[in-house]
Amino acid sequence: MSYPSIARLSILGQSLENRNIYALKISDHPDQREDEPGLALLGCHHAREWISVEVPLQMAIYLLKNYAQDERIRAIVDSSEIWIVPLINPDGLDYSILNYRLWRKNRRLNSDGSFGVDLNRNYSFAWGVDDSGSSPHPASETYRGSQPFSEPETRAIRDLFLQVNFSAAISYHSFSQSILYPWSYADLPADKEPLFQQLAADMAQLISQVNGRIYYTGRAATSLYLTNGDFIDWVYALFDIPAFTIELPPVDLQEGGFFNSEQDIKSLSAENLPAVLYLLEWTISTYANQEERLKPEAKNRLEKRVKNGLKNKRMRLTGRERRD
Repeated sequence: MSYPSIARLSILGQSLENRNIYALKISDHPDQREDEPGLALLGCHHAREWISVEVPLQMAIYLLKNYAQDERIRAIVDSSEIWIVPLINPDGLDYSILNYRLWRKNRRLNSDGSFGVDLNRNYSFAWGVDDSGSSPHPASETYRGSQPFSEPETRAIRDLFLQVNFSAAISYHSFSQSILYPWSYADLPADKEPLFQQLAADMAQLISQVNGRIYYTGRAATSLYLTNGDFIDWVYALFDIPAFTIELPPVDLQEGGFFNSEQDIKSLSAENLPAVLYLLEWTISTYANQEERLKPEAKNRLEKRVKNGLKNKRMRLTGRERRD
């Protein structure tokens, strides 16, 4: 079943092995660019995290199926643009399915004969700032690539964000049952940390009301581990909007790790749905009060200044200059 009046499927780019990277836009006028807040839901930066593909897909299915009869869903869709990119790493997922279940990276053939770049270490903000949050060694599972956006998969996401005025973003991963926010690259508070804390806590509370599962919340650098060149830091640093990593259940390896059952798809999607709807309504309610949004050409200029402009922006956003 298709929903041409509220959904448009597009191809953002192609992977190294020429697989399409799809994006589904859901809005009341999907073929138009409207002055509305956007929410991005992304999945599968890491190939072995299969559940991270399914949850954003289920969000899309719910919105489309319930638009006609649910007033709340209709109001959300009519007032926003929801972009769903469930599979950023199609080559890695294919390899994980057919060859090695625990494969993580994409399928880049590196100079030393190893394979793969960690796509969630390949974004330009704080890329390679140290070797704790990413690795310079190609064989490492956290290899950051030869340079920022060296991979076509991350370039596809970059180009989407440079063209669309997003107001918030969620990147789904597994596992650890947590909601994480910037900064990831260093144990420093973001200027908007109080807002991030409140949004994360509200989402965790809504999630817990469905199946009783508690998602822990916190700054990514301290709640999980150091990560540089990752998606949520890049989004916040460049666009100054809330960006969250949601690490889906289970909480640890003893509970199953990356090996979710097929039955988990329904329950995990159901418990994450209220959090997505809440964040959508937050973006809608605050959109008129946001600072003037950057036009695509301004975003491109900012991204091109990554080595200098973003470094300065990072210092401003973290408040590190007030510590010295």
